Amino acid sequence: MTAVSASVRPGRLKEFWRYFSENHGAVAGLVLFVALVIVALAAPVFAPFNPDQQFRDALLMPPLTEGSEGLFLLGTDALGRDMLSRLIFGARFSLFIGVVVVSVSLIGGVIIGMFAAAGSTP
Repeated sequence: MTAVSASVRPGRLKEFWRYFSENHGAVAGLVLFVALVIVALAAPVFAPFNPDQQFRDALLMPPLTEGSEGLFLLGTDALGRDMLSRLIFGARFSLFIGVVVVSVSLIGGVIIGMFAAAGSTP
């Protein structure tokens, strides 16, 4: 008798990644999203300045001007605060709002779905 080898199906995650990785736009989006989350979570490491620190001699400085010696990559605002630092720290708040909105929607949808399912049973 000969042993019949059963075809082994790859794990669900491995199969998902195989199909997902074929879409290069999706992979690029995933990499960009993961990079944004890492930068937002580690904002004190990546931000060049404190987002509230004011530079009174650099009010409304445009990005990468000669007088700034490359200190302010995205320039400064009307109060002399570094825009890059403010954007990096602002990403934390934006991601937090996104998580809260999705969580509230998920909880609300599950509750409404439970009531709809309970009301439809005979």
